[in-house]
Amino acid sequence: MKPNKKNGAKPSRGGRNERVERTERVSPFAERVFMVDGIAAVAEYARFTPDRIKEIYYAPQHKQAVERLAEAHNLKVPLREREAEPGEYAAPVSASVELKACPFDVLLSRVGERKRDVIIALDHITDPRNLGAIVRSAAFFGVREVLVPERRQVLLTQAGVNTAQGGFALSDLVVVVNLSRALSELKDRGYWIVGAAMDGEPYSKLANVYDKTVLVLGSEDSGLSRQVSEHCDRLAAIPGEGRGLDSLNVSVAAGIFLCEFTRVTAATP
Repeated sequence: MKPNKKNGAKPSRGGRNERVERTERVSPFAERVFMVDGIAAVAEYARFTPDRIKEIYYAPQHKQAVERLAEAHNLKVPLREREAEPGEYAAPVSASVELKACPFDVLLSRVGERKRDVIIALDHITDPRNLGAIVRSAAFFGVREVLVPERRQVLLTQAGVNTAQGGFALSDLVVVVNLSRALSELKDRGYWIVGAAMDGEPYSKLANVYDKTVLVLGSEDSGLSRQVSEHCDRLAAIPGEGRGLDSLNVSVAAGIFLCEFTRVTAATP
């Protein structure tokens, strides 16, 4: 795709090894433009956060589908036909969207009226694709916020947005300076903190205990940090068969926890 002359250079799509160091150079609360590929993902932004879409690009054969999408959601953005340059991959439909992280005080202003709720917190996840997959699961299960620390944690990147598809249209990435302090503040507002740990209680026993829960998942390599673990009220584990691997990928574990906990603690407005 050629750079857009009106808005300058096109946003980077990110590389396979995109990591935390790149995201820490930019304020997480500054709006940045990312590309979202696929008409299904673009439709999710059009449905839930149409103001974030800035332009839509399409291959010639998808013109009518894009026009119908824009009309259905009253999108007043440029629709640009384009063809891939030689050797370049271009999705049949894509859109440029503006995204930014959400401050913690905005989250605190939201939770006051909630009677039942689930928030997911991540303790230093470094793979953008794991973050994207977790956000996608959070959006699917109606979880509106994913809480993360600002340092040693992947934030908004193109690779994460790619993996989340339309997930960031529904679930905000809430960035805090100190995760442990944020968990304490949520405790003061009636939340119970449940951390994922291999030596925890069976997760199914905890899923129907609390109306307001923060699920905390640790890093890919070392799990929950000691400081965060000490702020958890309970630790929960996903029991395995006993004859296989001893742990799950963190994004898979997040999906399992969310499926169980949102059955009884789904977010209310």
